[in-house]
Amino acid sequence: SAGTGRTGCYIVLDVMLDMAECEGVVDIYNCVKTLCSRRINMIQTEEQYIFIHDAILEACLCGETSIPASEFKPTYKEMVRIEPQSNSSQLREEFQTLNSVTPHLDVEECSIALLPRNRERNRSMDVLPPDRCLPFLISVDGDSNNYINAALTD
Repeated sequence: SAGTGRTGCYIVLDVMLDMAECEGVVDIYNCVKTLCSRRINMIQTEEQYIFIHDAILEACLCGETSIPASEFKPTYKEMVRIEPQSNSSQLREEFQTLNSVTPHLDVEECSIALLPRNRERNRSMDVLPPDRCLPFLISVDGDSNNYINAALTD
């Protein structure tokens, strides 16, 4: 691939984040339509189009969250401080916001992790790897079960 679709994603994200900041709205459909009318295949796949929506949603909900490394320690101390009125912290609220935009897996997508022989290998039944992301392990001791509670990511 020449990278046209990935480049198109970055262009749309840049334009839409500027639009969100300046105008308080986004128009992903028309931005992609305009971009593709000027250069074919700037957004090549449905996954790229979905990624753009997910990234814009996360950026609009979460805002700017970067912290300079030199300020991390004092900023973190402030983020974990419990607010008396809400009985919550900024860190907990950020985590809950991320959870609201993170797709949740169906039980069927984690069927290998839920097999009886694999249950004891899971650290928590609340955090299971999807079948499509499982690493393939080869055992040297002859164990035929190659399951591990881990997921491969790009």
